[in-house]
Amino acid sequence: MSLEDSKSDIEERPRLRLNLQILPAQVQGEKMLVFQDPEGWCEDVIILPANLAPLLQFFDGTRSFREIQEEIMRQTQELVPADNIRELAQELDEHLLLDSNRFRDYVRSRMKEWMETRTRAPVLAGTTYPSNSSELKKFLDDFYLADSGPGMPQENRTNELKAIVAPHIELRGNGEVYAYAYKRLYEESQAELFIILGTGHHPLEDMLVFSEKDFETPFGVVETDRGFIQAVRKRMKKRAHAGDFSHRKEHSIEIQLVFLQHLLLGKRNFKIVPALVGNFQTMIELGISPAEDILFKDYLDALKEQIKDDGRKIALIASADLAHLGPRYGDREFYAPIREDEIKSDDGRMLSYLERCDADGFFQSVASDKDTRKICGLAPIYFTFKLAEPKRAELLKWSAWFDSATKSAVSFCAMALY
Repeated sequence: MSLEDSKSDIEERPRLRLNLQILPAQVQGEKMLVFQDPEGWCEDVIILPANLAPLLQFFDGTRSFREIQEEIMRQTQELVPADNIRELAQELDEHLLLDSNRFRDYVRSRMKEWMETRTRAPVLAGTTYPSNSSELKKFLDDFYLADSGPGMPQENRTNELKAIVAPHIELRGNGEVYAYAYKRLYEESQAELFIILGTGHHPLEDMLVFSEKDFETPFGVVETDRGFIQAVRKRMKKRAHAGDFSHRKEHSIEIQLVFLQHLLLGKRNFKIVPALVGNFQTMIELGISPAEDILFKDYLDALKEQIKDDGRKIALIASADLAHLGPRYGDREFYAPIREDEIKSDDGRMLSYLERCDADGFFQSVASDKDTRKICGLAPIYFTFKLAEPKRAELLKWSAWFDSATKSAVSFCAMALY
């Protein structure tokens, strides 16, 4: 696109979108800025030189390109050509990072497409996992068979298992932890319906957001139990429910489905109830427990009643990671592998409440420091424990992933609830 074209396409007063995360990073020894889009519209990794930070602070929608140029001149005594500023804005806009007409048109078109489709297409196939079903089967087999894996699942023996906690982190290098959870699920559950409570990484309009769409992976289409969802809604006091657009790009449910299909296809018919859980940040700030929240209790009671009356064998899956630490997640401290024991110890104290089946103690342990460790799986784990009401919970495996570029870390685990 020529500069003349870009002048007509882009707003004269550029504004960065409000929910963007702009993080410092070292890339090949150079200080850079990494743009992350929590809402998932920008799918690319955008990295720009850190020396653009003084310029970007003025992309607030109140200044023209000429006025931004003047502000930079006042602050740094450096003359930055207005056309250079415009070109930067154009680049950001092409990646959907500006609050602009281009961005709003894109959102409208994607929402229209979503409403017209009955099946959610996979978003991780070909990147996080292979898009070919035969390659995907071997890819997942290898997690069970790895030296650090649990071994391939044996034949199902019981139906004692009520729920599992499994991660949703990048599979490569971390898939063995998933395998521990799913080996236990296969061997000790005969469920015909799986209620998957996924972490909602993007802002949700409700405490719990169901989708009535079927979900597709390279293994085929998984049928969603729309009747179950509709029955839950009828039991609720709340009558208006959020749309399911948040499911479009959210990966925390899709990544569980490939493990379910890998183990059960051709052996057992099953359906799913996909639901994303909103975060508990408001409750943490207000100092109240989710159990005291009217909306949470409405969803919880309706689900409990429907599960009790359904008559089928049902299992729950909490798709949940644990701590998110380091500059990539807004911290000033660095987290390298040398700190793994420290992270494991901190997680251990928190998880000990779950091992005692004390969901409220787990919540309070996270809320006591205002969730400074950013436990992204707090809500789905808490919801799962409150729904399953286990008498026993077992920590099967714990691990951590480290990002060397930003010196950050994510911890995660597998658990079985009985």
